Amino acid sequence: MKKSLALLLLVCSGTVFSAAPVVVYQGAAGQPPVQVALAYLKDKISNPAGQFEYQGLDIKQRSQGEDFSRTQLSVEIKGLMDDSVASERYRFKMGVVDSVWVITAEQKDHRCRRGVKGYTQKLCP
Repeated sequence: MKKSLALLLLVCSGTVFSAAPVVVYQGAAGQPPVQVALAYLKDKISNPAGQFEYQGLDIKQRSQGEDFSRTQLSVEIKGLMDDSVASERYRFKMGVVDSVWVITAEQKDHRCRRGVKGYTQKLCP
């Protein structure tokens, strides 16, 4: 009974259903979406010395219509030096909050060298 009452109070106060977007990562002022995504992925695309162990990096950015305050961006790391995972892909939903680009959603998946076709979140054989 107490839990139900507490939940009802949270819902009524607006705390549970906030209008503010969820922020996974916030860029710096003046950074375009690609820079924000690469800053977020810096530990995944290179080591502290700036070296990398993959063959290619593909970046795609897409906006809907004339709304340039929101975008979807994908970063694909191809040719990984791994015997089971061929590539990794990060997909982001991004938007402008207080004049700064932020990542509001992230999805990570990968492509296996054998077994599963296409991108998956399942373990590679």
